[in-house]
Amino acid sequence: MPEDRGGHDSAPAELVLELGGPAAGGGFIAHADDGRVVFVRHGITGERVRAVITESHATWARADAVEVLTASPDRVSAPCPYAGPGACGGCDYQHVALDAQLELKQHRVEEQLRAIARVELDVRVERLSPARGGLGTRTRVRYATDPDGQLSMRRNRSHELVAVRACALGVSPLVTVSRSTTSWPGDADVELVCLDVGAPPSVVVATPRRDAAHRGTSRVVVLDGPGLSARQSTTVGPHRYDVSPGVFWQVHEAGPEVLVGAVLDGLGLSAGDRACDLYCGAGLFTRAIASEVGPTGSVWGIDASREAIADARHNLRDHPWGRVETSRVDRRSVERSSRDATHAVFDPPRRGVDRGGLHALVASGVRRCVSVSCEPSTFARDLRVLLDGGWQLDSLRALDLFEMTEHVELVGVLSR
Repeated sequence: MPEDRGGHDSAPAELVLELGGPAAGGGFIAHADDGRVVFVRHGITGERVRAVITESHATWARADAVEVLTASPDRVSAPCPYAGPGACGGCDYQHVALDAQLELKQHRVEEQLRAIARVELDVRVERLSPARGGLGTRTRVRYATDPDGQLSMRRNRSHELVAVRACALGVSPLVTVSRSTTSWPGDADVELVCLDVGAPPSVVVATPRRDAAHRGTSRVVVLDGPGLSARQSTTVGPHRYDVSPGVFWQVHEAGPEVLVGAVLDGLGLSAGDRACDLYCGAGLFTRAIASEVGPTGSVWGIDASREAIADARHNLRDHPWGRVETSRVDRRSVERSSRDATHAVFDPPRRGVDRGGLHALVASGVRRCVSVSCEPSTFARDLRVLLDGGWQLDSLRALDLFEMTEHVELVGVLSR
């Protein structure tokens, strides 16, 4: 029950709450005595907690569980010293046992499919790196620095910084760079990348421009020096990829290979097939598809990032039947790329597939497609459009590419 510390217009500072199922944003759903829904981080379903309000609205609020009054059997000690209320906001589930993390993700995926796509489906979330214990698998870690150059992370939903030595989610070369570098530029964003743990990492630093003519933009520098690389290369199956700093690449070290396998299995390509790859990035799927369809087939990749398309073009240099284009994914670009296509794959950002592009895909002659998504709600929304357009969902895989967080990667295979 609430400890009333003010009138209705000023929310109570603390509440005692019973926690229900997981919610978007890494929290758990609870109900305050005043009727508001409260999204509580750092708790677990079934726990009774004392929570401090961090954001208040008329019908809902956000809170942090600062004391566990009745603990879940799935509660564990967070392996990272920077996890917890008021600390680094990067991890949602450090305090949750690994098997229970998968169950929470499963619950959220099934709930979103049921509520948005109107699909009832049992989902099993697959762990990719069980031996790592949820740590040491990310090939990209982003930090901020304070005015003195101290490496830091941001608090949840805040620009406030928490000083850290290293993020335990990163692969070992990134942890080494974080701990061994004692001086960083102040007030900067720092991105560490190592796509191949046997090769040197890259360090990209972005600092705000302070002159009036460029205010609001950043000066981006790729650091050079012993043990660093200006460009990343990695092998996925038989294919070698070059990826420029700042270009999107799947963050889990096992993610690219598992996803390429899932996409190719789902597409079921043969020599001579014609495919389109929407949101193709650096060409992870584009190049693998080009190898499957061979010179009698074709693949057309689209992405809005010029830097990503430059990498994709380079990665396709030995597959001239593969074409890439810098363009937003929208109705016109999908109509062009899918005009003669038999297959399609799309891996959009969290906001999902462009509405016009999705309807253009439905209207195309594509007969088989694979939907890859890191956000269950927009995956379910896009799935409903495809189902209403005459497609059927043949299979769905859920992959734990984001350990210690609420996020999960989905791979849906559809046909008609």
